[in-house]
Amino acid sequence: MAEKQPSNVDQWLERETPRVRKALESASRYFDANDDLTVNTLEAVYGRESSFGTMLRERGSTVPAGHFHFKPDTAREYGLNTSKNNDQRFDIEYASSAAARYLKDLDNRFSEDAKTIIGVKNAVERQKFALAAYNGGPRRIADAQQRAKQAGTDPILWMNVEKFLESEDTSLSKADEIRQYVERVLSYQAEFAAKSPADKTIKHKEPPRKGEYRCTEGHWVTIDDRPVFICD
Repeated sequence: MAEKQPSNVDQWLERETPRVRKALESASRYFDANDDLTVNTLEAVYGRESSFGTMLRERGSTVPAGHFHFKPDTAREYGLNTSKNNDQRFDIEYASSAAARYLKDLDNRFSEDAKTIIGVKNAVERQKFALAAYNGGPRRIADAQQRAKQAGTDPILWMNVEKFLESEDTSLSKADEIRQYVERVLSYQAEFAAKSPADKTIKHKEPPRKGEYRCTEGHWVTIDDRPVFICD
């Protein structure tokens, strides 16, 4: 019998150092009880975007780059420097923090009715919209909601909305990319939830004080004006 090959998640977990895991766990504190996002969501997005830091591209690049493949304008919106000499998209602590805040903002954006967005109250369903927007941008997803509504289907169900992604400014290949992105990230997230030692409940916990960390080797960094201890 042929030996079972390791999955993508298995390979990514082999590369998840304590420092990376702590960075992702710390960033997941931006999530809360109102969403269905966890550290496993960040792990899944990290894997899908840069294969856990193995497909980073060039520093200072004008295209999506770094650990979470941020475009320069999005990175700067979330406080990251994108210069060639100091591109914080390539710093796992800064990049994880920005990715978590962006995912949370997208989740919040699709939680309430707005001018173009139709609010999705169910957190599990809403996560699909947030992931789709992470890949394709919120405007594309909101426009697809409107087309789904006009067609007489429920615009708060992703299975309906994903059928209306194609438009004058969204090609079939891009629409397929968004659909596959959501499907794969959710699949990776479920596998990470079953296999990863990362603490998926950390978003519900109070941040520990400086003297409460158990690991003895590590370093402190400042992210968003707060101290974060990273175990080496």
